[in-house]
Amino acid sequence: MKVFKYILILLIVFLISGYFLLQNHSVQNRLFENTVRELFQTDEIFMNDALSVAVCGSRAPLPSPNRAETCLLVQAGTSKFIIDTGRGSADNLQRWRVDYSDLEAVILSHLHSDHISDLHEVQFQSWLGGRKTPLSVIGPIGTASTAQGFEQAFKLDSIYRSEHHGAILPIEAYGYDVVEFEGDAKLIFENEDTRITAFKVDHAPVDPAYAFKIEYKDRSIVVSGDTVSLDVMTEYSKGVDVLFHDALAKPLIQEMEKISEEIGNNIVSKVLFDIQDYHANTVEVADIARRAEVDLLVFYHLIPAPRNYISEQMFLRGVDEIFTNYHVSEDGTLVSLPAGSDEILIDLID
Repeated sequence: MKVFKYILILLIVFLISGYFLLQNHSVQNRLFENTVRELFQTDEIFMNDALSVAVCGSRAPLPSPNRAETCLLVQAGTSKFIIDTGRGSADNLQRWRVDYSDLEAVILSHLHSDHISDLHEVQFQSWLGGRKTPLSVIGPIGTASTAQGFEQAFKLDSIYRSEHHGAILPIEAYGYDVVEFEGDAKLIFENEDTRITAFKVDHAPVDPAYAFKIEYKDRSIVVSGDTVSLDVMTEYSKGVDVLFHDALAKPLIQEMEKISEEIGNNIVSKVLFDIQDYHANTVEVADIARRAEVDLLVFYHLIPAPRNYISEQMFLRGVDEIFTNYHVSEDGTLVSLPAGSDEILIDLID
């Protein structure tokens, strides 16, 4: 009992001392200084000489805690790209302290709001991060008018900030440098080590919509954007290391549709019915991965994103019977493919 009494007294003394110590301005200043240093310091989350993908947004428009809408941050060697910029994804990029100064381009798969909502925020943060020319944006027909709309909406904001901050935010670097592409397939980026090919998919009535094959040295990935199950997805995914594919879980969506109808929410029920015909479902995606013989399937743009163990089991119903090497992504999922290796490394960004 005496030992316990002494430990309790020491604990009380420690807590009281800690409380008064935290009231000291010098201690407060030092702790805040450490926090700010960590906040403002860019961080390198990618491996050298690798093809890497960080999922900066893993959900579809249906809300889900701690998840942003669709976004992938891709690094191929020293070249960095963002594929789609759904709502909340720019917050993840800021939280991870991503260095925007060397961003090659934002690439858009199609012009649904959940793939473009944070385009301005990426433009602004990369401008603030030191970009000296307008943000390069590569996308399908319609991208130029979309970017022009963002630019016009924030035109006064850009003028105010440039006038206030001067040379660090040069007005000539504000805005977008858009390159549009069209056709069934198009090489949209190439350098010594990296090729990115856009190929058309089916997301009707959204037209055009594209998927992408990214090749870096001897490693490769395919990113679906949004699409129904297509042979062209299998063809372009043949033998790639990783397939990132959007996926709709019919058991979950159909249950949500039924409940919405039962409670009289006919608008939500109609939307949930409609979205089932322009996304591949989880079983179809697993079959694409099987036929393409990919090494790893990563489900992203999750419809709906699982919230717990039960909903994840429902999301994956039937998948294991077709293809077993898969990963259900979350915001912060990081897949790394070192060049000259068969390794596929999966991590989670803090």
